[in-house]
Amino acid sequence: MKRGNTKRKNDIIFILFSLVLGLLMGWLARDLTTGIPHAVIVNIGIWVFVSSLLSVYSPGASRAAVHVFIFFAGVIGAYYLHCVLLGETVSLKHLAYWLIFAVIGALIGFLVWHSQDREWLGALCCAVPISLLLAEGYPIYHSRSVSLLLDIAFAVVLYILLAPGKYQKLMALPFIIVFTFALVYFDAFSRIFGGWI
Repeated sequence: MKRGNTKRKNDIIFILFSLVLGLLMGWLARDLTTGIPHAVIVNIGIWVFVSSLLSVYSPGASRAAVHVFIFFAGVIGAYYLHCVLLGETVSLKHLAYWLIFAVIGALIGFLVWHSQDREWLGALCCAVPISLLLAEGYPIYHSRSVSLLLDIAFAVVLYILLAPGKYQKLMALPFIIVFTFALVYFDAFSRIFGGWI
């Protein structure tokens, strides 16, 4: 009985942590309007990285999806609340888009949790967030953007964390290369999200 209560308490703490982190980052996303901090917080890389960490350290795949959704719901809620407090109008269309993004994030969170699985399933799931980060950061070769450099650094950190062992890292590489190439070549971000991200 005590073990069940402890587990439930840990779940509640993780959910609250995800929500508070989301609220804080959402507030900062609206508050930071200039300089390097603004460039970092508005770039998709920081969101993929943080949600991936929330996923991989969640106790289960379904909980990973819930934690990531709650994180993004906190981000969206804090961002738009800040906008309202500043007297700005809130577009329901954009709000709906971001809620869809939160659902997509939860799905990716579910996949990322499975990156710790052995063999090809783990390698495939590991490649998803890393490829997103590399596809976002690849223009670094002709740009001196700090946020794009961070995308690459985040991808390297996730590669180390998500692929346990040399064999798993080697298995993940072909997926990472193919996914990154496909995302870049087909300009997937603008095609999937229609330019609103």
